[in-house]
Amino acid sequence: MQGELFNHLADPPAPWRNRVVLPAAGILASGWTSENKVFLLSSDGYSISDPVSGEREIRNRDEDGTAMDNISEDNLEFHIPELNETIKIFGLSGGNGNHLSRDHWELASFHPALGQQIVGIRNIIKDFNHVVYWKSFKLIRLERLEHVKLTYGFSPSQKNFGIFGSAGAEIFTRT
Repeated sequence: MQGELFNHLADPPAPWRNRVVLPAAGILASGWTSENKVFLLSSDGYSISDPVSGEREIRNRDEDGTAMDNISEDNLEFHIPELNETIKIFGLSGGNGNHLSRDHWELASFHPALGQQIVGIRNIIKDFNHVVYWKSFKLIRLERLEHVKLTYGFSPSQKNFGIFGSAGAEIFTRT
């Protein structure tokens, strides 16, 4: 890893202390259900997991080869038959997560070098007074994901946020 920004990686600030790592392979899209569960889609199916414990609640291995048919034509939604729910997704060819919570937490990404990406978090009320923009963010150290081609966003309840990459997800919950 290159660049000055990599020298500033750390765990997210309080209250974002609970981290769950959801290992996966070849993630194409991700999202949140209306119950704030984590959705991960790969070429061999999809899963729904609890954001606090990491427990996988649904695993559809796409044995009939129809999972990709559940993606909307604009690549922004996915219908989960097991839940009879259509959710917004990000990744794939479109979409992006919610980057700002109602209580002023903001997620942003920084690119220290071509192909590299770091996600940071800040409270825009408390952490806004830095001359150098990126220094107002806590840059998040990842345990499983590489710092390349990441998507990220808050859950519908905004009690969780996730960073998603091709190798799975890292989910943070307020404690």
